[in-house]
Amino acid sequence: MMNAFIPYVQAVGRGEKLKRDLTREEARDAMHLILDRTATPAQIGAFLVTQRVKGETSDEIVGFVEAARTFCHRIQPRVARLLDLGVPYDGKARTPQLAPAIALMVAAAGQPVVLHGAPDIPTKQGVTPADVIQALGISVDQPPDTVARQIETLGIGYLHAPRFAPAWHALTPIRQQFGLRTALNTVEKLLNPALASCSVAGFFHRNYLLRMRPAVRQLFPQGWLAQGIEGSIECRAGRTTRLYPADETAAPLIVEAAALGFPEPDNSEVPADPTLHAEITRHILSNQAIPARDTALLTAGVLLHLSGHADSLTVGIEQARDALASGKAFRLLRYWEEWTQAARAAG
Repeated sequence: MMNAFIPYVQAVGRGEKLKRDLTREEARDAMHLILDRTATPAQIGAFLVTQRVKGETSDEIVGFVEAARTFCHRIQPRVARLLDLGVPYDGKARTPQLAPAIALMVAAAGQPVVLHGAPDIPTKQGVTPADVIQALGISVDQPPDTVARQIETLGIGYLHAPRFAPAWHALTPIRQQFGLRTALNTVEKLLNPALASCSVAGFFHRNYLLRMRPAVRQLFPQGWLAQGIEGSIECRAGRTTRLYPADETAAPLIVEAAALGFPEPDNSEVPADPTLHAEITRHILSNQAIPARDTALLTAGVLLHLSGHADSLTVGIEQARDALASGKAFRLLRYWEEWTQAARAAG
């Protein structure tokens, strides 16, 4: 009897004239067969690579995400307007990993926020939010239900894929063997493990980002796509950043850093050492005047506006600035560390 997954490998891999895109339903079934391991490692590798060569469609991404979500332990914290930050799971290779600092500013300003990720993801296998959070003394390997309570208490949390999506994370060794970006790099940013009402996901290539807008519209009607640093969500100081709403009929939000009070270019680069990235995070949260602080501050202000917490970019930036200047963001870092240590001690 033919393995049920073979037709999907054949559909995407038959060659230039015979290959075809999968329907949303087929993509959903294919991902289900991957995650329940009906598909063999060889078939999974062949499928992912041929999908990359063919190029994934928005319908395929929607189907993949819908299936992947059914294999996740998803939570629903009792907070209003939770914001999901869909940063690349493969991290940062050259520039500071600012997502934890940005999330702390956003949460300190009163907007609940959740991060999620996984270790050692190709292609970059760079510094991830989890690497930085752990280097700051905060436990990342927490049960999802514990993270839900943390979000309710502190307004911030991090969900670790080995915990909330073990079947998904089990694919990592296969992904590492061919070291290419695949559709999975997009899917994981859209898993929405905390059932957030709003999302901002980062992408690098504008053409790909625009191609994914219909998928984000179906998965996250209140979602935004950011063309940020190394494909993440940051709006760089001294530059122009474009963010696109999921609604394809709506115009992008153009963030002119100089016009918003951040004219000095941020060309920060740092080795892929989580300790150094954590040190930059502490510098930012203690409001030290470094270029990375301005990028983090600008981005936090933008996120506060996109989430509906601030009426305008200017108001969002002022809210983020107050979170730094008042020390609220730095104190939240300490509370987060204390909370996770207490939760770990309690068992």
